[in-house]
Amino acid sequence: MKDKALIVISETNINLKPFEKSHFIMGIERGCLSLIEKNIRIDLAMSDFDQVTNQELESIKVNANEFIKLDSEKDFLDGIAAIKYLKENGYKDITMVVKPSKRYDMNLTIIEYVFKHELKIINDDSIIFKIKKGINCLEFNNYQDYTYVSLFSLEDNVITIKGMKYEVEKANLEALNSFAYSNEFIPYVNGEIEVEKEAMIIMTK
Repeated sequence: MKDKALIVISETNINLKPFEKSHFIMGIERGCLSLIEKNIRIDLAMSDFDQVTNQELESIKVNANEFIKLDSEKDFLDGIAAIKYLKENGYKDITMVVKPSKRYDMNLTIIEYVFKHELKIINDDSIIFKIKKGINCLEFNNYQDYTYVSLFSLEDNVITIKGMKYEVEKANLEALNSFAYSNEFIPYVNGEIEVEKEAMIIMTK
């Protein structure tokens, strides 16, 4: 059984084909349409589907191995329902494709996705994930498409950054502070970030 899962919430230009063999593929709302367009079979389509037309909905049903329609009046977001389903079914490594929207409230959900549920978030321009307490190496070859690197912490933290444009030694990073935003990779150099408490890293092209 696969222990990795991909949740696609937004339409995207990312090549998702490499995920087919290794990941359980779940489509949410218009993310299903992006998967269909890329000729990727959907293992499970789950949503309240209030953002698609009737014709699009029928196409989603045809192209999904399993289909679950959620009630539009509920106490949780579609993304949370998807995460709960995956965790209950043994999936531990979960990646989500979701792009920023005009809804700031929805954009803030990534904090919950990353810190609480330990998801990796990807979209056409960014990759976001949680780094653990201790030393974290960012291999340039793995992230060379990204230029900017920002850190965000829910708690007061202490950070050391080496091998990047702006280096610091045991600097205080206050909770919910933008002090560690907009650092940059140095070409062909592996960056190193040490944190005393877990933090969220955001890399942007």
